[in-house]
Amino acid sequence: MNARLTTPLAFVLQAIAWSPALAQNSLTVPLEAVRISNPDLAPESRGSVTLFRLHPQYTLRTTQGASSTELSLGALVERSGNTDLSANRSLPSVRVLWENESPVAVFGLRASLEEASTRETEFADFGRVTLDSKERTGAVGGTWTYNLTAGTALEVDLSHARVTYDTPLLVNHRETSGSIAYRISASSNARYSLTAGASRLTPDGDRVRESRSELGFGYERDLSEGLVLNAAAGAVRTNTVRGKTAPVGALRLTYTGERIGYAVAWSREVSADGVVAGYTRSQVFDASATYPLTINTSFSLGLSHAQSLDGDRDTGSMVYARIQSEITRFWAVSMSLEQRRARPSGGPTAKGHSVAIGLVYSHPDF
Repeated sequence: MNARLTTPLAFVLQAIAWSPALAQNSLTVPLEAVRISNPDLAPESRGSVTLFRLHPQYTLRTTQGASSTELSLGALVERSGNTDLSANRSLPSVRVLWENESPVAVFGLRASLEEASTRETEFADFGRVTLDSKERTGAVGGTWTYNLTAGTALEVDLSHARVTYDTPLLVNHRETSGSIAYRISASSNARYSLTAGASRLTPDGDRVRESRSELGFGYERDLSEGLVLNAAAGAVRTNTVRGKTAPVGALRLTYTGERIGYAVAWSREVSADGVVAGYTRSQVFDASATYPLTINTSFSLGLSHAQSLDGDRDTGSMVYARIQSEITRFWAVSMSLEQRRARPSGGPTAKGHSVAIGLVYSHPDF
């Protein structure tokens, strides 16, 4: 891990060693067997593969006086029946958040180290089919929020991230970001924000640095009990050879009821891209809904659509259905179906689907 990230991470982890006044920890361990057709979404399928997947997640939350700490440990372990189609994976993750709260301010430090499959991240973020390789992201950051009055607050955020890949086809890079936001609570159910931010991306090697600046307006409103609307609009200016000003925005509607819950979201943003070693525009839409069939069984549906708005303008979409049923207080069984489509610019559409059956252990206070 980069030495610049190691010291802050060790500093935050030290908080875990303090004797907490209150502690709560939870554990979730899903185990799945998955059958996937055309896992690399090639125009002509090369076949199917069976994966055995283990995805444990452990969270420890401690509170001592005005300070609180949250430690999250996880891993994604996959074993493939055909490594020519899908590689074996062991992808660990660790995240730490420490916060100290006073009557007028909140100060927080965070650090994380996570590994992921580029096949998953590139498809989700840009709708892109890419090489089946590993992405490692180490990040540190801090946030300071100060309440100016009973209804207004100022928030300052700083972060630094280092992203590396185990393939030369993607470019390792560093990104340093900062933002300041002015937040207003206009009423008990309406909130506004004005945000200004800047970041710089530094690729490895002799590639040119890129920078971006952003100005945005945000709005959040409780439309009714359980129904929340979040909206944002702004503009991003990139300082590159192909530099330009691009509109960005986001819209999200979330409902949580006694029986049904759903979320619909759309976003357009300019973010770091390891393929071009710079900033890229993208657009993502996703929707999901959950409905309880019985007191112990729930049914979920979801879809997502991602598109790169620069370069090849790749497009990817996914639709899934999942059912999960509790068999005891801590154990549940699940089954899911998923279909993916990928369409590179000017190329044929590729399809793939998967069927999964799993067992989930979940303990809210392990």
